[in-house]
Amino acid sequence: MLNRAWIEVTKPSRFANIRKQGVKDGSKNHNIPQRKHDGSSKKNHISTDPPPTSSGIGTSDVPPNGISGTPGHLKPSEHVQGLIGVILLALNTLKNEKVMPTKENIVGCVRCGDSKHRNTDVKKVLHSAIQQQMIVKHDLGSSVQLYVSKNEKLWKYLSPLGGEPKNYSNKTWAEIQRFLGSSEGQSAILSSRSRYEAGLVMKQMCLKDHLLGDILRILNLLITVKKWIAPDPSGWQPIKITLPDTNHTSSAVKNDDDGSPCELGKL
Repeated sequence: MLNRAWIEVTKPSRFANIRKQGVKDGSKNHNIPQRKHDGSSKKNHISTDPPPTSSGIGTSDVPPNGISGTPGHLKPSEHVQGLIGVILLALNTLKNEKVMPTKENIVGCVRCGDSKHRNTDVKKVLHSAIQQQMIVKHDLGSSVQLYVSKNEKLWKYLSPLGGEPKNYSNKTWAEIQRFLGSSEGQSAILSSRSRYEAGLVMKQMCLKDHLLGDILRILNLLITVKKWIAPDPSGWQPIKITLPDTNHTSSAVKNDDDGSPCELGKL
């Protein structure tokens, strides 16, 4: 007959506790006497090591946010882990707004989402997230790289290079022209520090019912077809705004002022 200790272990309540600890039935180290054919006894040793998980990482090694070190790479600091979590949230925002998940849009989303991240080196954190296999990079040709969280499929985004002016109503263009002609609208656009930020300003102050992905497409039409907005060829700032009816031109010099229209709200 099995000893009392073995009976106690196999009670349902005790077994449930063992399963909660990630240990399968039989992983306790029990020494059970068995008889050989010659009448002598031996003891079967059952390993106390827990069974391996499919990822090869024990649950005790995974921090609350699910980020852990990968083979060949040091585990990032808690600060970097937190920033990787911010990038994952930014990717979810881009998905909901049908924005193309480029590096530039990820940087813009993180920096506009919270003023404390305005000077964060998002590109460096993104590189760390790729090393930790939390984010996957997709190469579309030689010049376009898109990023999604692991196990996430690339969503259907609105390419900023698509569309034509005729796809939007005259009412929409008139509304945009009024916005760009107002002192508040001009100030907000001229002080923006990226296309993403300019698009976010337009969503918050002008085109509230449009997805941000659609607004970034409209913004590209304003630059390439309408010629109402002229960013600097080397980047974004300085910007010039030239409206068709008045031939009035407004411009802004490049600056690093933190008083950005992103403070109007968050996406």
